[in-house]
Amino acid sequence: MALFDKGKDKSKGLPAAALAVALSLAVGCAATKEVELHKAITKGTSSSQKQIIEDTISNWFGGIAITVAENVFSSASSITIERKAKEDSRGLPIDGRHNNPVYSFTLLSDGEQCLLQNDQTGELAKLENVKCYPNHD
Repeated sequence: MALFDKGKDKSKGLPAAALAVALSLAVGCAATKEVELHKAITKGTSSSQKQIIEDTISNWFGGIAITVAENVFSSASSITIERKAKEDSRGLPIDGRHNNPVYSFTLLSDGEQCLLQNDQTGELAKLENVKCYPNHD
């Protein structure tokens, strides 16, 4: 490499090395730039969009059927889901209570696409064919 040859002019190798370092730093910064996500809402969901949301949440629960409201994410960016407690024959929770955790999900947007975040794990899922808008509350 010309930079380390003793008998040659070092000034020719230095600008090329500096340029290589600057380019590698610029590429490294560009590759690590994160997309900024914002909370979002919908302006109503069709039955197919509602199904996409339910299927996405269901996948996080291992395929258990999930039902969300017709107006899901239309007034708030977050929803919570609580598993139904096991009941006795009278319809009362077994042992008089339950300890089922509450799960929450947040609708996010990067300005181009809608993403659903599992708030427990931080995992994101892209919601194909779902249109959302920034939530300015």
